[in-house]
Amino acid sequence: MARYALQLGRTKMQELCKALIKFHNSGAAAKKAANNPFFKSKYASLEEVIETVRAEAGKCGLTFTQLVDFDETHMFVTTIVMHESGESVKGRTPILTKDNNDPQKMGSGITYAKRYGLQSAFGLPSEDDDGNSASMPKPEVIKGKSTTSKEEENW
Repeated sequence: MARYALQLGRTKMQELCKALIKFHNSGAAAKKAANNPFFKSKYASLEEVIETVRAEAGKCGLTFTQLVDFDETHMFVTTIVMHESGESVKGRTPILTKDNNDPQKMGSGITYAKRYGLQSAFGLPSEDDDGNSASMPKPEVIKGKSTTSKEEENW
């Protein structure tokens, strides 16, 4: 979903690469503590993702910022990962919403784009919190009972 373009503070980005390797070696992973009542699943909230990144990124000389950006037809969240050396990388995640005139829906779209943009930028491990459920086939109903197995229900 997020597209990344290299912004070169230095020609080879050696310091940024070393810092990202150090960050990845820290084993940082956002905890799935937020509840999604629609899909009856848990996911890592934006706050959890931000706190996970902040807890380890600073130790590696990394920080980030996220800006709402747009072109002629689309809105994006631009995530910029910066290293203390001046090297940086940035990517844009589209803001998807059914109604750009509804502030609540726009806010939800921005939050979603920020969460996935930041996870992508830092390579945080995550599982698709609602996409997997949404893409699963509807269970067959036989005589009013679901054919979903216990294993699938716990998934």
